[in-house]
Amino acid sequence: MTTDTPNQYRFKIIVCGDWAVGKTSLIRRFATDTFTHDYLTTIAVNIVKKELFVDGFNIDLQMWDTGGQERFSHLRKRYYRGAEGVIFLFDITRPDSYRNIEKRWIPEVDEVIEDYIPAVWATKADLVDQRVVSTTSGDRLARRLKAYFFETSALTAQNVEKAFTSLSRLILSKVLTSSKKRKIVS
Repeated sequence: MTTDTPNQYRFKIIVCGDWAVGKTSLIRRFATDTFTHDYLTTIAVNIVKKELFVDGFNIDLQMWDTGGQERFSHLRKRYYRGAEGVIFLFDITRPDSYRNIEKRWIPEVDEVIEDYIPAVWATKADLVDQRVVSTTSGDRLARRLKAYFFETSALTAQNVEKAFTSLSRLILSKVLTSSKKRKIVS
């Protein structure tokens, strides 16, 4: 987190999950309000920025879209440092992507970052007829991880803006609270 003025902050958010869960599409929908059906593999990392105005503060949100393939794991870890928030994504039509959050993604992130705000988001919520992972399962996982849960769809934009804004608000609250604590101690 960096700050240029008292009401301006820059937050780094890591977006991770298995290949093809919709990381790039979700970020694109949020940053540019567009969607494409084309699938492009993210090689290592792609950084996308968006400015937000949250609760009277200007937020420069940097979303680090990480490649989900196993072969990128050694590269991904380098990019995790300094992140204030981590979004763990799973595809509601692929139960393995759900299980891999606890099996693979949490341990990988926790190996590098000690203190971050976690979020668990289900993707492809528009594919109701293909759903395999229930809303209840996603919510239970988020509760176990002390994270918050959203079901999203990059195609329809369902909860995309709300989810990113909520995460930004949580990070902002944490930063402001820790700043106040530091000021009192000084």
